[in-house]
Amino acid sequence: MNIKEQLQKQLDTELKKWKSEIDEAETKARAAEARAEAEKADAETRKALWQKVDGLKKRVDQAEKRLAELKDAGADRVESIKKEIDRLVA
Repeated sequence: MNIKEQLQKQLDTELKKWKSEIDEAETKARAAEARAEAEKADAETRKALWQKVDGLKKRVDQAEKRLAELKDAGADRVESIKKEIDRLVA
């Protein structure tokens, strides 16, 4: 085998190896991207859920305050408290 043939064979072997490495790296990169997208979606979902929890906690606090006011309210305050409760439960 002459030098030209040896170099061609060597390069063909390296090219096959490199192409295989490229395919493997692309597969890993796609999988990493998919995981990153899933994690991003999970993070956004968690954030939205915690925001909902915070909103509900605020609503509960307000409702408890209105309930306490209603229990102690005279007839003259009932109508204004009713309006606040209506806004709260809407």
